[in-house]
Amino acid sequence: MNNKVFGITFAAIFASALLFFGVANAGAMAVDTWIFPTEEFGDNTYIGTTDVSNMEHEQAKQLFVGQADTWRATAELLVTYQDATAAYPLDNAEILLDETVGQAQTGTQNTFVFQLSPETTQTFLKQQFPVASFSDTDVENITSKLETALAAGQTQTRVTISDDTLEVARDVVSEAEISHSLKGGDAMAVVNALNGIEFAPGSQFSFLDFISGLELANVTDSELTQIASSIYAAILQTNFSVEERSIGTAAPTAVPLGREAAINRPLGIDFVFTNTNNSTFLLNLSMESDKLTAMISGYPFIYEYETMTSGEEKVEPRLVKQYSAFVTSGVAVEEEGRDGIRINVLRSIRANGEELELDPVSTDFYPPVHRIEIYPLTKTEAAPAAGAATPLPGQPGFIDANGDGVHDGPAATTPLPGQPGFIDANGDGVHDTPVTTTPLPGQPGFTDANGDGIHDTPAATPAAPLPGQPGYIDENDDGVHDEPVADSETDTSNPDEEPVYDKGGNLINP
Repeated sequence: MNNKVFGITFAAIFASALLFFGVANAGAMAVDTWIFPTEEFGDNTYIGTTDVSNMEHEQAKQLFVGQADTWRATAELLVTYQDATAAYPLDNAEILLDETVGQAQTGTQNTFVFQLSPETTQTFLKQQFPVASFSDTDVENITSKLETALAAGQTQTRVTISDDTLEVARDVVSEAEISHSLKGGDAMAVVNALNGIEFAPGSQFSFLDFISGLELANVTDSELTQIASSIYAAILQTNFSVEERSIGTAAPTAVPLGREAAINRPLGIDFVFTNTNNSTFLLNLSMESDKLTAMISGYPFIYEYETMTSGEEKVEPRLVKQYSAFVTSGVAVEEEGRDGIRINVLRSIRANGEELELDPVSTDFYPPVHRIEIYPLTKTEAAPAAGAATPLPGQPGFIDANGDGVHDGPAATTPLPGQPGFIDANGDGVHDTPVTTTPLPGQPGFTDANGDGIHDTPAATPAAPLPGQPGYIDENDDGVHDEPVADSETDTSNPDEEPVYDKGGNLINP
């Protein structure tokens, strides 16, 4: 009986315990579910690059508490204004974890919620970009933009703040002046159309595309080149990029060397550049007398851009000789020729008067124009000098070493042994020239018929004097000089002459 009572009592107690435990757990579940629910992320949930899938909100929050300090020490926020970039200080940057976890949506990619100090932003802007005056509204908008950029939680974040929403005052950032010879109405129409044109952020400008929309009939490529060159000279003083630019065949006279941007419509030679900034720039063109000025306005740049030239070198032309049947004498000059020029164009980037970079822009080469001279096809022989007539046989100076009956000129060939005219008085086997040395006694060719010990040279027959010359005799009036008559030929039959005898009876003049 006692056992039965004990069993009933134990069962009652056990049932009561189960009931109490069940009610307690059900109450706790009800509290967690309906009164104090526990939030948990589902699958494929990320905050930044961290996977928080199936993780309770409080657990995820505690996870990011430890990561915030590490991120702050290693992260980098790079802020770009126009042409300069600086690192924003993240020492005071806060990650709002409650807001971050609270706004996160399960099953998606979520971002962080950052908070930056406007005072830190204002100090940063003044120190890094002093050329611009940022308003309070600008500071607030920039701070918000930076916070949004940081939301991805990347180790390095880049932000450009110089868009057209800024209240920063615009100014002339570059100005260039060149000489011009624009006179036609169409050239003036191009200038007026370009004046006031805007270059949108990241936009590309083509000179040929722009003028294709204008009605132009009388403008020349030379005039278009002057207009494009003025813009190019101004572009060189900015951070714009130039995609297409050419030069002419001859060095320009109005445009400074290194600033020419040639336009040639038949050949499709264009001038193309791009505004690489996130803000809009304005072009203005103005003319005064013979000067054309191009100005570009926009948010001020941090750096200064100065264009310079170096290594100017003259290239001399060559002489080109041509021959033509149309030139009969002398030389005709078809092209006078001119020097060529080679020059290097550089751009110096400066900050506070100190050069940071020196970038090459181009090497401009204008080839020389060669001098062209035209000569006759047939070479004209020079006429012999007056009084230098070729001597004839028997006249003084006549030489005929080769025995052809013609006076030997300076180029007469020396005869060889056995050939006509060969003379070898000294027996050396070589033809004796007029300067052959007279042989001495005992040498080959020596002749001494009169026994005076001196080589006998052939007696030169004196040339017969002509009428009027000294020694001329013409007793018989035949117009020819009378030669002396030998004794054997004396005419003793002349009756006018009587014989003369000496005392011995000998005839003196028989």
